[in-house]
Amino acid sequence: MSRAVLATSGYSSARHERLEITLATGEVRQLVVKHLRPAGDWTARRTGDQLGREALLLAEPSLAGVWDAIVCPYLAYWSGGGEIGLVMNDLSPFLLPDMRAPLSEDQEEQLLMALAGLHAQSWLSPALALPWLARAEHYAGFLDAPSAAGSSLAELPAALRERVRRGWTAAGRLLPAPIAAAMIRPADEVARDWMSLPRTLLHGDVKVANFALMPGRKVAAFDWAMLGAGPATMDIGWYLGVNASRLARPKDEFVARYRVLLAERLGSPLHDALWESLQRVAVITGARMMLWSKALALESGGPGSQQEWTWWVEHLEAAIR
Repeated sequence: MSRAVLATSGYSSARHERLEITLATGEVRQLVVKHLRPAGDWTARRTGDQLGREALLLAEPSLAGVWDAIVCPYLAYWSGGGEIGLVMNDLSPFLLPDMRAPLSEDQEEQLLMALAGLHAQSWLSPALALPWLARAEHYAGFLDAPSAAGSSLAELPAALRERVRRGWTAAGRLLPAPIAAAMIRPADEVARDWMSLPRTLLHGDVKVANFALMPGRKVAAFDWAMLGAGPATMDIGWYLGVNASRLARPKDEFVARYRVLLAERLGSPLHDALWESLQRVAVITGARMMLWSKALALESGGPGSQQEWTWWVEHLEAAIR
């Protein structure tokens, strides 16, 4: 066996290794090992994870159905001494290129189908009561405007801290007053607005980089550290916010396509009144998590930044109205 440190993108404090194992038969296996200490990881702290959700997911029988909708990349896990470890197949050949360029519509369709399948599979499931799952207020408060002030800001990695602070300061100057006020509402208040909506299991960090397109049009997902329960469109709002440069179609078409796929997998229509509420959740969640980055891009004059900013502001106006 040979082992090497594996560099990954993002702000997590997790360590990754790639293992190359030659079996007695001569077969060579490529594996990835992830090491994480929840107590020292900022995403774990900000989402109330003291035990290591990725290991808990694999250990919990009531969540085994997740792998009916998503390909499981994991082979083994351990937990002890304040650390969790995960052993998984190396999915490098099936990862999408890490670049600021749109996916193809077919690639995006595969990801949408996987998310719709995950959400439908766990729709109103009793397993959503598991106490260690992240909750709606964790997502609504993950990188929101109140996080850019006081002790909350100190929790963020240094590389992210200043960007979030500057971004929300800029957003406060640029936003119409009613939207600016909505963005500083406490996360638990925002979550209470959504208590009557149907809940499902959420991946929680639906960056394109956390998925792999497998043979047979199947999709594998990893990095479940923000696994939680809430309205399905919280995942969609985060997807729209964090993957803006990867979208294959306009945002409104993306959301409409997700509605169709989710209804198909649920086996029943999503009536207009419910869907309007779920759309509001998507817009507000995505904005509270990523509007600071849109403001920074707008101030720097980045390509397409004005169009991106305008979409979010217009949809936020409708959502809070």
